[in-house]
Amino acid sequence: MTGKLALTLLLSASAFFFAGALAAEDKKDRDTLVRDDLSEMRDSDLWIYNDVEKGFELARKTSKPLLIVFR
Repeated sequence: MTGKLALTLLLSASAFFFAGALAAEDKKDRDTLVRDDLSEMRDSDLWIYNDVEKGFELARKTSKPLLIVFR
């Protein structure tokens, strides 16, 4: 019984330690996250960023709906 208790305490302590270490990683603020998303979306072929007319043209060509997000 003592061995199981020791093992349980050891596993609990190590899980607590690793959870704290992961939480201590660099947390980006909202502005940095938005800028990172913006740079990824501008370079992506999946999204049309800041060009509504191009979006409407592509929607007409492909006969697909257009989703516009305002920030």
